[in-house]
Amino acid sequence: MSEISEAKRLINADNAKEDLIAAGFKRLDRELITGRPPKIQWGMLYKAFNPTEKIEYLEKLASSMNHAAYLIQEERNSLLKLCDMKDKQVNAMKVSMQQNMDMLQSEVTKMNEDKRQSNKAIADLNRQIRELKSGN
Repeated sequence: MSEISEAKRLINADNAKEDLIAAGFKRLDRELITGRPPKIQWGMLYKAFNPTEKIEYLEKLASSMNHAAYLIQEERNSLLKLCDMKDKQVNAMKVSMQQNMDMLQSEVTKMNEDKRQSNKAIADLNRQIRELKSGN
């Protein structure tokens, strides 16, 4: 069993801190990440670098990856705002649709009542006509 270097131990201890979550960072869903991501396939050019060149290259690579992660987070944040806005629009439309359905139901009920009253009046008039015809 190999021992962990002091630097790696400090990194692991830092990663375990919950301060990151308190600072607003969110843990990634365990189902979305793999336990063993694929390793970088370093080319012959990189392998030919001396340690100073490798450090400089890796720092630039880390900066690029950090910037890419920042852009992805910004895009995610803007999409979350858009989703929130769309959700509010859907809820407003739901309320509006329910109001329209209530109004339509009220109008149909009113029309049915008017039709019933008209049919009753017609039936009364027809009855009166029959009585008048039978009275003559």
